[in-house]
Amino acid sequence: MPNLHRRPRVRRLAERLARRALHEVGSPLQVALPPPPPPPPPEPPQPQAADFLRALAPERPAVERGPATHALFTRLSDADVAEVERRVAQEPELEAYYSTAATPALREALTLIYGVWLGVPAVIEKTGLGAAQPPEDVHAMARGPLAAAGGLYEADLVIEALTHAGVDIAQVQSALDFGCSSGRVVRALHAVHPEIAWHGCDPNAPAIAWAKESLADIKLFVSGNHPPLPLPDASLDLVYAISIWSHFAPALGLRWFEEMQRLLRPGGHLVLTTHGLAAVAYYAQHSLRTPQQSREIADALYREGVWYAPEFGEQGDWGVVNPDWGTAFLTPEWLLAELTPVWSVLQFAPGRNQDNQDVYVLRRV
Repeated sequence: MPNLHRRPRVRRLAERLARRALHEVGSPLQVALPPPPPPPPPEPPQPQAADFLRALAPERPAVERGPATHALFTRLSDADVAEVERRVAQEPELEAYYSTAATPALREALTLIYGVWLGVPAVIEKTGLGAAQPPEDVHAMARGPLAAAGGLYEADLVIEALTHAGVDIAQVQSALDFGCSSGRVVRALHAVHPEIAWHGCDPNAPAIAWAKESLADIKLFVSGNHPPLPLPDASLDLVYAISIWSHFAPALGLRWFEEMQRLLRPGGHLVLTTHGLAAVAYYAQHSLRTPQQSREIADALYREGVWYAPEFGEQGDWGVVNPDWGTAFLTPEWLLAELTPVWSVLQFAPGRNQDNQDVYVLRRV
């Protein structure tokens, strides 16, 4: 009698029964397989515009010594410094800040600033700094005790930028503070390097009038809203402009670059600060602009390289009315495309000015 399992019909039935049994009790092969992977985690929420822009903020190392500040501080003796400390100790508000200075650089700066503010004769005589400040109705970027010695921070910034670019300021014979307001920065630089012929200009006539009365050793004049300036061709070795191209409409800014090229001797240098992506991050971090506007500016920079708005309106900026003077943001790519090869770029330091504005050092070719 033939075996039943050899019959096709019986064999198929046996196979079905075996498969059912395996399904019910679990096949050894199935048991050996790893468990299925867990479902993927949900997508993280997309960052808000401000969070995205904050990530663009540069991280800058602490500056050990400011070159301008340190040069002035070294003119003081230990006795001079002790006299400043003695007088500061009698002023609780000043002493509270002075005693907590976190770095030697800040301590040196505060010694000079408070020495000038308190009228310590040795500080004023040995450094050439002065405490005169314009009245409230005249434009000034800073007032009060911490502004007593002028723009030491910016003076450090200019000399440091030149030094990092390989420029020896000892070779500079004539220089211009372009957009000097009431002379806060140029007076500090003049104190460090009185041998240089310093000039300053600004369209704010009252600020220049006050500066001319108070800073007799600096050649100051009122500038127009548009080029040219009343200076001869190739008459300068250095021009610096702190937060000036951060306000020009792009077309006017390019015209002023052409004017700087006219004024500088071949090989002369232009130090300037601008708003860029680091500034967008700064405004977002400190909630100084809305997330929507910050994202709008960043998008415009990525698409076009520039963003400009006439934000001073019809009233102007301290009486200076100019539709091409507002707030501008520029990318290094836009500047490079527009300025080279007439200018060469020696340095680009994003966010170097107050963790906000980018610093450039350009050389006139």
